[in-house]
Amino acid sequence: MTESQLKLSSYSDLVQVISCGELTSHSNPLSEITVVRNGVNASGVYAFASAIGWNLATIAQAIGTTSAMLARNKAKLLSSQTSEHALEIAKLSMIGIEYFGSIENWNVWLNTAHIQFNGRSPQLVLNSIRGRELIKNIIKQLKHGFTA
Repeated sequence: MTESQLKLSSYSDLVQVISCGELTSHSNPLSEITVVRNGVNASGVYAFASAIGWNLATIAQAIGTTSAMLARNKAKLLSSQTSEHALEIAKLSMIGIEYFGSIENWNVWLNTAHIQFNGRSPQLVLNSIRGRELIKNIIKQLKHGFTA
Protein backbone atom coordinates (compact mmCIF):
# COMPACT_ATOMS: atom_id res chain seq x y z
CA MET A 1 0.00 0.00 0.00
CA THR A 2 1.47 3.36 -1.01
CA GLU A 3 1.76 6.33 1.33
CA SER A 4 -1.15 8.20 -0.30
CA GLN A 5 -3.35 5.09 -0.17
CA LEU A 6 -2.59 4.91 3.54
CA LYS A 7 -3.46 8.59 3.83
CA LEU A 8 -6.67 8.00 1.89
CA SER A 9 -7.71 5.17 4.17
CA SER A 10 -6.89 7.34 7.19
CA TYR A 11 -8.67 10.34 5.72
CA SER A 12 -11.36 8.74 3.59
CA ASP A 13 -13.80 11.50 4.50
CA LEU A 14 -12.05 14.59 3.22
CA VAL A 15 -15.00 16.79 4.25
CA GLN A 16 -14.34 15.73 7.84
CA VAL A 17 -10.64 16.53 7.41
CA ILE A 18 -11.15 19.98 5.90
CA SER A 19 -13.83 20.92 8.44
CA CYS A 20 -11.72 19.74 11.41
CA GLY A 21 -14.35 17.14 12.27
CA GLU A 22 -17.33 19.52 12.27
CA LEU A 23 -18.86 17.87 9.19
CA THR A 24 -18.76 14.61 7.31
CA SER A 25 -19.57 13.85 3.69
CA HIS A 26 -23.01 12.76 4.95
CA SER A 27 -23.76 15.88 6.99
CA ASN A 28 -27.05 17.66 6.72
CA PRO A 29 -26.88 20.57 4.23
CA LEU A 30 -28.08 22.93 6.98
CA SER A 31 -25.08 21.92 9.08
CA GLU A 32 -22.85 22.69 6.12
CA ILE A 33 -24.42 26.11 5.77
CA THR A 34 -23.78 26.84 9.45
CA VAL A 35 -20.14 25.78 9.20
CA VAL A 36 -19.65 27.81 6.02
CA ARG A 37 -21.21 30.90 7.61
CA ASN A 38 -19.00 30.55 10.68
CA GLY A 39 -15.94 29.69 8.57
CA VAL A 40 -13.74 26.65 8.21
CA ASN A 41 -10.54 26.71 10.24
CA ALA A 42 -7.47 27.19 8.06
CA SER A 43 -5.78 24.30 9.88
CA GLY A 44 -8.34 21.98 8.25
CA VAL A 45 -7.25 23.26 4.84
CA TYR A 46 -3.64 22.45 5.76
CA ALA A 47 -4.68 18.94 6.87
CA PHE A 48 -6.62 18.41 3.64
CA ALA A 49 -3.70 19.58 1.50
CA SER A 50 -1.38 17.23 3.37
CA ALA A 51 -3.80 14.30 3.01
CA ILE A 52 -3.96 14.60 -0.77
CA GLY A 53 -0.39 15.73 -1.36
CA TRP A 54 -1.00 19.33 -2.43
CA ASN A 55 1.32 22.16 -1.54
CA LEU A 56 0.13 25.41 0.01
CA ALA A 57 0.09 27.31 -3.29
CA THR A 58 -2.05 24.63 -4.96
CA ILE A 59 -4.70 24.53 -2.25
CA ALA A 60 -4.72 28.32 -1.95
CA GLN A 61 -5.31 28.73 -5.69
CA ALA A 62 -8.02 26.06 -5.65
CA ILE A 63 -10.01 27.75 -2.86
CA GLY A 64 -9.56 31.23 -4.27
CA THR A 65 -7.09 32.74 -1.84
CA THR A 66 -3.34 33.16 -1.49
CA SER A 67 -0.78 31.02 0.28
CA ALA A 68 0.30 34.12 2.26
CA MET A 69 -3.23 34.57 3.59
CA LEU A 70 -3.43 30.91 4.59
CA ALA A 71 -0.05 31.10 6.30
CA ARG A 72 -1.06 34.24 8.23
CA ASN A 73 -4.35 32.74 9.34
CA LYS A 74 -3.38 29.14 10.08
CA ALA A 75 -5.29 29.09 13.38
CA LYS A 76 -8.14 31.35 12.25
CA LEU A 77 -11.45 30.88 10.50
CA LEU A 78 -11.67 31.50 6.78
CA SER A 79 -14.29 33.70 5.12
CA SER A 80 -17.59 32.09 4.24
CA GLN A 81 -16.79 32.21 0.51
CA THR A 82 -13.37 30.59 0.97
CA SER A 83 -14.89 28.04 3.36
CA GLU A 84 -17.53 27.10 0.81
CA HIS A 85 -14.87 26.67 -1.89
CA ALA A 86 -12.83 24.49 0.50
CA LEU A 87 -15.76 22.18 1.25
CA GLU A 88 -16.59 21.84 -2.44
CA ILE A 89 -12.96 21.01 -3.28
CA ALA A 90 -13.00 18.30 -0.59
CA LYS A 91 -16.23 16.81 -1.97
CA LEU A 92 -14.95 16.93 -5.54
CA SER A 93 -11.66 15.34 -4.50
CA MET A 94 -13.54 12.45 -2.90
CA ILE A 95 -15.41 11.91 -6.17
CA GLY A 96 -12.18 12.10 -8.17
CA ILE A 97 -10.22 9.80 -5.87
CA GLU A 98 -13.06 7.27 -5.88
CA TYR A 99 -13.27 7.27 -9.67
CA PHE A 100 -9.52 7.32 -10.42
CA GLY A 101 -8.73 4.82 -7.68
CA SER A 102 -6.01 6.70 -5.82
CA ILE A 103 -4.84 10.12 -4.79
CA GLU A 104 -1.92 9.86 -7.21
CA ASN A 105 -4.19 9.10 -10.18
CA TRP A 106 -6.54 11.95 -9.20
CA ASN A 107 -3.64 14.38 -8.96
CA VAL A 108 -2.16 13.21 -12.28
CA TRP A 109 -5.51 13.67 -14.00
CA LEU A 110 -5.96 17.12 -12.44
CA ASN A 111 -2.54 18.20 -13.72
CA THR A 112 -2.84 16.78 -17.25
CA ALA A 113 -3.96 19.00 -20.12
CA HIS A 114 -7.30 17.92 -21.59
CA ILE A 115 -9.26 18.95 -24.66
CA GLN A 116 -12.35 19.64 -22.51
CA PHE A 117 -10.33 22.37 -20.78
CA ASN A 118 -9.00 23.90 -24.03
CA GLY A 119 -5.69 22.09 -23.65
CA ARG A 120 -5.22 23.20 -20.05
CA SER A 121 -5.24 21.15 -16.87
CA PRO A 122 -8.45 20.76 -14.84
CA GLN A 123 -6.65 22.05 -11.76
CA LEU A 124 -6.70 25.53 -13.27
CA VAL A 125 -10.51 25.66 -13.03
CA LEU A 126 -10.91 24.27 -9.50
CA ASN A 127 -11.29 27.77 -8.07
CA SER A 128 -14.58 28.43 -9.88
CA ILE A 129 -18.03 26.96 -9.38
CA ARG A 130 -18.44 26.32 -13.10
CA GLY A 131 -15.01 24.71 -13.29
CA ARG A 132 -15.86 22.29 -10.50
CA GLU A 133 -19.17 21.49 -12.22
CA LEU A 134 -17.29 20.79 -15.45
CA ILE A 135 -14.90 18.45 -13.65
CA LYS A 136 -17.82 16.60 -12.00
CA ASN A 137 -19.59 16.28 -15.36
CA ILE A 138 -16.48 14.92 -17.05
CA ILE A 139 -16.00 12.34 -14.29
CA LYS A 140 -19.67 11.38 -14.66
CA GLN A 141 -19.14 10.96 -18.41
CA LEU A 142 -16.03 8.84 -17.79
CA LYS A 143 -18.09 6.60 -15.48
CA HIS A 144 -20.52 6.05 -18.32
CA GLY A 145 -17.90 5.20 -20.92
CA PHE A 146 -17.05 8.54 -22.52
CA THR A 147 -13.36 9.30 -22.94
CA ALA A 148 -11.49 12.31 -21.61
